[in-house]
Amino acid sequence: MFLTDFLTASYRLTLNSPLHWALVILASIGLVISCLLIYRRFKDDIFHGKQKIAPLGTRKKLHFILLLFGNIIAFISVLLFVLPLEEKAQTSSFDVLLTPGFKHTANGDDFNLVGIDKTKILQALTSAERIWLLAEQGNLSADEPLYQWLAKHYQHKVFVTSSVQEVTDFWSKRVGKQPMNFRTNNNVPSLVQVFGDGLTKLQWQHFQTFNAQQGIQQRRQDGTQPEGIPQEKNNQGLASVNFRFFASKAIIGLSHLTWPRQLILGQALTVTGQLQQPIDNNAQFQLSLVNNNNVLSSIIITGNEPFSLTTTSKFSGLFNYQLVLREREKTLLQQGVASEGPSSGRLSSKKARVDISEDIAFSVVMGNQPRVLIKQSAPSFETRRLKQWLSQANSEVHIISQISKNKWAQQHINVKNTHDDNAANSNAVINNEDNNKQQKVAEQAHILQTKLLDNYDVLIIDSRMLLALEESEIQALYRAINKGLGLLIKADATLLKIEKSKINKLNRLLSLFSIKSVDASLTAIMANWPGKPRVEINQTITPQTAAIAINAKVGGNINSIIVEPLVESTTGQTLVAKQSLGLGSLAISSLNQTYQWSLQASPEVYSHYWQYILSKISRSESTTRWLSPMPTTLAQVNQYKYICLISPLDTIYSPQMQLMALVLSKHKKCGQFSADQAGWYMFQALDDNQALLAKQAQYFYSAEKFLAWQQADKHQASEGFMKSMALFPDDFSVADTYQPINKFYLWLFMFISLGLLWIERKWQTN
Repeated sequence: MFLTDFLTASYRLTLNSPLHWALVILASIGLVISCLLIYRRFKDDIFHGKQKIAPLGTRKKLHFILLLFGNIIAFISVLLFVLPLEEKAQTSSFDVLLTPGFKHTANGDDFNLVGIDKTKILQALTSAERIWLLAEQGNLSADEPLYQWLAKHYQHKVFVTSSVQEVTDFWSKRVGKQPMNFRTNNNVPSLVQVFGDGLTKLQWQHFQTFNAQQGIQQRRQDGTQPEGIPQEKNNQGLASVNFRFFASKAIIGLSHLTWPRQLILGQALTVTGQLQQPIDNNAQFQLSLVNNNNVLSSIIITGNEPFSLTTTSKFSGLFNYQLVLREREKTLLQQGVASEGPSSGRLSSKKARVDISEDIAFSVVMGNQPRVLIKQSAPSFETRRLKQWLSQANSEVHIISQISKNKWAQQHINVKNTHDDNAANSNAVINNEDNNKQQKVAEQAHILQTKLLDNYDVLIIDSRMLLALEESEIQALYRAINKGLGLLIKADATLLKIEKSKINKLNRLLSLFSIKSVDASLTAIMANWPGKPRVEINQTITPQTAAIAINAKVGGNINSIIVEPLVESTTGQTLVAKQSLGLGSLAISSLNQTYQWSLQASPEVYSHYWQYILSKISRSESTTRWLSPMPTTLAQVNQYKYICLISPLDTIYSPQMQLMALVLSKHKKCGQFSADQAGWYMFQALDDNQALLAKQAQYFYSAEKFLAWQQADKHQASEGFMKSMALFPDDFSVADTYQPINKFYLWLFMFISLGLLWIERKWQTN
């Protein structure tokens, strides 16, 4: 089947079947034959045999020309009457939506859009029925150059709106929600051309919802909507709105940033992202992470390159670091930007130097402050340093140390009132007993009992002390782990020489791991764990000595039990492994000299290691706590943000917003909050008695921050929406639509032309 279109102005002739082509061929042959017959007829008047007579007069020439022209017109009219002839349908109305980022270039000769030139942009603005100017913050000034230009050239159809909902409300004829008194019909356009940075995911979802509602109303009108749903009126038609997006040129800046909004003291701050740079710009930039004018980390990047910067805060509190992006001086000189003087250090006004600074806001908290119980076979430097660190972190610490065979020493640090009350109650019970019993209780105070273990979140014990535990202590310890306690065994070669009687006693704990003698090549190792702070070049950490080899990997199956490695060496050897047991966790470590790290490197390395280990094995927290903000989202002023917490309480309040329980999560509650100005905001969670249960600080940014990131997100969301809509091809022009032409006048013209030819022939014959 052939398909050929002949376009002439606003009409189209389509030949889409062999019959159409046959008619064209036959008509062409007939036209040629009829024209030859007319020519022969007048030729006989010019020649008689071989003798030439007088030429035709003016009347005869005019007769010949009119007859030939009428014959051609007759054949064409007959052919057009038979063939499918269509005329261009009236173009559907379309709107133009100008989003932030749409503007003139610096010289004002062009617009900053990709894939469309100035002529087509002006054509779209001229042909559009309405031009929407989106000013999301509602603070568009009348002095804005773009607004003045639009008001000058398209004043009758330019409308300023603060949200996309106002646009759809206007299309839906919700008069009470219209942004202004419109002088045009508020019909739903068939197409909206979006110019600029585009829209966010939520804004595109709003348009998608509007289209879905239009489809439901259309089915109601067509009678295909299920019964029981009332029908609504819409006299203007309910066709879905199609969209075209023309992106603005990329601006230089930082995009797709990720960093933790809340850190536990000792955790490393890692900022990752990507440099957004126009294709035609090949400049190099220096990116630095700065705090109080001190450069904490710095790299050289170019060409939309990803980056990662890391540092560690030594204190808790609220922090605003800066990401500073500066174009390198060397690049500017290569581009012909000379300084004003040999020592001025200033650049000429020919090219502005890129100098961008963005705030990286985050908070550092003390963490969960686990309650730690340590039982050791003898005092050690490792325990002494750990005790100091836990004390500085305000954690409750109870240390039980064996001094001799029958002598024990105990130390309490940061003891909470609740435990003081328990101790007081215990003392009250003891006072009711005789002196002999008091002495016996004092002698057995080092024994691990259920009541003692339930008061702590983590128990740290060395190998010799583990092997010396009584059967009753092991049973109490096993029950406590199943109830949520975390156990950390500081293992050494002692565990490889266990007596048979002790193997049976500790089998329920030690059988969770595969422990072997250490390979001679693994005696000196370097420990690595997720988020380990970077060690400076001028700092040297002595490799640790691995006392045992723990053969456990992720996914490894040891007696049908999955073991998770927490810390590994640079060669992949597991140094600290964890296993879940009931509601608690059991971990075994071959690192027994971590106290050296605090002396050889920055305190962040040691702090981060123990913060990481304790967070992995500590008893699960059941108290109320705010959930950490997403590290990939940007909280902005005048935009609602979901803020959630976890709490076992049925009723909980927040002065900053109303909390609602989620349907699919029993303990998760969320609220919506909108900040009216940039800065830090403190969120509190209160119980029925207005007692403070948890608090969290979050930072909200102004709309002028991270412009490149905002543009990149809108570009990505808009282009993704275009792909999901499967719209028009890449060319700018919207495909024209045609409809069959009314052939009455064509038939009348054909009848008149054929009638005149018949009359002329009869007149000549007579």
